[in-house]
Amino acid sequence: MTDIEALKNAQDIRGLIRLLDHGKSDVQWRAADALGTMGEKACDPLLMLLTFHRVNVRIGAIEALGAIKSPRSVEPLIRTLASDEIDEVRWVAALALGEIGDKRAIPPLIQTLRDGDRYVRYGSVQSLKKLNWQPEDDNNRAYSLIALQDWVSIKKLGQAAVGPLIEMLKDQNPATRARIIDVLGMMRGADATRACETALMDSDPDVRWTAVLGAKKCGVTNTRLPLVLSKRPWITPSPAGAAVLNFLFFGSGYMYLGKWWGGLVFMSYMTAMVFIQLFTGVIFPFIYAYPFTWISAVHTYYMVKQMHDL
Repeated sequence: MTDIEALKNAQDIRGLIRLLDHGKSDVQWRAADALGTMGEKACDPLLMLLTFHRVNVRIGAIEALGAIKSPRSVEPLIRTLASDEIDEVRWVAALALGEIGDKRAIPPLIQTLRDGDRYVRYGSVQSLKKLNWQPEDDNNRAYSLIALQDWVSIKKLGQAAVGPLIEMLKDQNPATRARIIDVLGMMRGADATRACETALMDSDPDVRWTAVLGAKKCGVTNTRLPLVLSKRPWITPSPAGAAVLNFLFFGSGYMYLGKWWGGLVFMSYMTAMVFIQLFTGVIFPFIYAYPFTWISAVHTYYMVKQMHDL
């Protein structure tokens, strides 16, 4: 068992850093917690980890830097907040900036109130609170309320919230997009109507259904609903395409649908065809499998049809 306390007492920074990549998450966070007690001398090696390829290492390093609270960490953490591709890394960077308490973090944290991930936005608004930031206008107030998911206060803000709500329809979480559409449905106006029409073509069926229910309040007429819905992109796999693939090469249709076991089925099928050809001398052994793959093709077709929703 890893003795983190011994490493901490020995001030073994390198040893603790190695544990940030441990296979067990509890060891990772305990190592990060221990590194957070090491003070300024741990900053340089931890800052070097902000671009490390392993996500858990970056997160652990940021947590430790947030605990150390060195002003030297602010600019590197701001760059991480702005550029890291992983939502969880940006989230923990936002929280760390709040822990450090340096006012330089306020402008970038205000910017990430517009992030496409709700956790990053929430971490940013919580850190802004710690930095005693107050929204200077209704626009920023709307973004901060959206980050807090304070939908009651957003409704009270009225038309000033419409623009930020529409921008946040880029949120990666379908439940958040559906909630935004629900709120927009109570705010009449051309912008709200266009946003509802956009939501009618959302990739998520729950968001589209929320938009249908709120369409009348948004100003989208019942007669216009079918027309808008008919223009939505075809986002699910082709039933015919999946069926043909499974008919010709059993298993490839399941691979097309993203089924992890499709590759195993396909390789087993192809191996069987090779053995049939070797032992029977049949030039085209696939013809013997077609009655069976036809059944699979029919099954695949109707399976995909059921995936298509509103």
